[in-house]
Amino acid sequence: MKPGQHLPPPPLTYRVKQAIMCPILKALGLCCRSAFNLCSEKMDRELTKRESLRLRVHLSMCGLCSSLPAQFEGMRKLIKTTCEHEHEGDCCSESLSEEAKERIARHLKSRSKE
Repeated sequence: MKPGQHLPPPPLTYRVKQAIMCPILKALGLCCRSAFNLCSEKMDRELTKRESLRLRVHLSMCGLCSSLPAQFEGMRKLIKTTCEHEHEGDCCSESLSEEAKERIARHLKSRSKE
């Protein structure tokens, strides 16, 4: 695509579907942002049954997000492989201090409130 050129608008059927479904999905906590956050959280902890159901429902309905779990897993494998290859495991074997973990948790909680 040349600079200054714009993408054509999505098909009318897609726009109608989005206009109808987005408010419903958002009200149910099934919007794309929620799905992204749940996929991310799934990498760190086991999701509750309710969270898992919300994620599965969204992924089954949203063609854009259906590949999120595979993308997250691919990133995890890539980071692990890169870390092990470049640093021979020493960056992966060190753990964070409790203070650092608490600081990260506070920061993530403050960002989730935004």
